[in-house]
Amino acid sequence: MKSVAIILNGASSAGKTSIARAIQRVSRTPVLHASLDTFTDMFHWAVVADQEERRECHRVGVANFHAALPILASSRFPLVVDHVFERHDWFETCILALKEKMTYFIGVRCPLPVLEAREAARGDRKLGMARSQVDRVHKRKSYALEVDTSVHSAEECATAILGFVEKEERANQTLQPTALLSRG
Repeated sequence: MKSVAIILNGASSAGKTSIARAIQRVSRTPVLHASLDTFTDMFHWAVVADQEERRECHRVGVANFHAALPILASSRFPLVVDHVFERHDWFETCILALKEKMTYFIGVRCPLPVLEAREAARGDRKLGMARSQVDRVHKRKSYALEVDTSVHSAEECATAILGFVEKEERANQTLQPTALLSRG
């Protein structure tokens, strides 16, 4: 019997981390949250000035994140992964890394003007990052479910995602029916 992995994919500032944390709050069972940002932010970016070195640091952060996913997936706990699939091979790597879990890919969308306003308000993102990612991250991706964070709160998205997973779980009878029952 497999446990669940929920992969949240969307552009920077789309609300993936907020949704992941909301899933942790509303789930009845402990849920691991693995974020790409945790690994890429292991570098202190303010002191990495050289563009080639920045690219190498980012590559190392992404590679280490992907290497950690099978270890995280080996636990009995559900896993929510917060990712930005800038490259299709990253998507494929995650599919392989999470083969031990019943995996649901969730598209996290938001209109570009909202993304850009969030990006500017955050202050911890390079301006223009969301614009460069918004179309690319969803290209050639097939999602089990999509959510729009411009019209739904993180909690509403989390509840919808957990409800969808529970419905799929019951239909497929691959997991215990109460594995992720939300408190709602």
